[in-house]
Amino acid sequence: EGRLPPNDKFRLAQQATAPDDQPPLPERNPLHPGASALKTPPSPGELPTIPCNDAEVAAAKAKCTEALSSIKVNYEPLAPIKQGLCGAPAPILLKTLGGEPRVEFDPPVIITCQLARALNTWFDKTVQPKAEALFGSPVAKLHNASSYACRNRYHDAHQPLSEHALATAIDIPEFVLASGERVTVLDNWPKNPPNPVRVAAVGTAEPIASTISADQKAKFVKFLHDDACRTFGTVLGPEANEAHKSHFHFDMKQRRASLCQ
Repeated sequence: EGRLPPNDKFRLAQQATAPDDQPPLPERNPLHPGASALKTPPSPGELPTIPCNDAEVAAAKAKCTEALSSIKVNYEPLAPIKQGLCGAPAPILLKTLGGEPRVEFDPPVIITCQLARALNTWFDKTVQPKAEALFGSPVAKLHNASSYACRNRYHDAHQPLSEHALATAIDIPEFVLASGERVTVLDNWPKNPPNPVRVAAVGTAEPIASTISADQKAKFVKFLHDDACRTFGTVLGPEANEAHKSHFHFDMKQRRASLCQ
């Protein structure tokens, strides 16, 4: 989800000038509605960074090992990330989940181990059984999923910190089946007819002739969205707002009840 411009691009209105025989006008009040430029809050990555301490990192690594010990996963441990308000003490680069069938992340994603475990549960209990039932083929790849990004929600300087900034969120726009078929949130969400231009442009010069109906794909993405609300703290999709029309957003934010839109 563009980066915010640095603070030095946001300056107070310049002091007005006057003829030589008149004193200069005073500076305009930057809080006054008529001011030509207002200060914008700094991006989360520009704020002072407090490094992770050894105890915090050790505890996070221990929780990571516990979370992943009982599942099949291919990942690379990463150094602690601390960038202003952003980061995670024990992030991983997740490459694949599961054994047979195995799901590849293309490209790999930077997330926490707790999110990796939740994704594994969701694929094992929801995604793969539904894909087999509807399509006769499991999901083999998540294409263009996105994860860690040091930013506020919606890239808005005035919004709270995004869960992506803590590596506890993932955006999923597209599922690729073992058969080669592609299912996208943008094209296959119910009431959104398939876009032939997008289908033809993805992956190869020649579009793959689909043997799966639009109705089957619509049932698949709607079921995945609704069932994900049992696994993740936040689930956002095309009906949440315009910003999520092309992907699912899942995160691990602790809530009294899951936010499911």
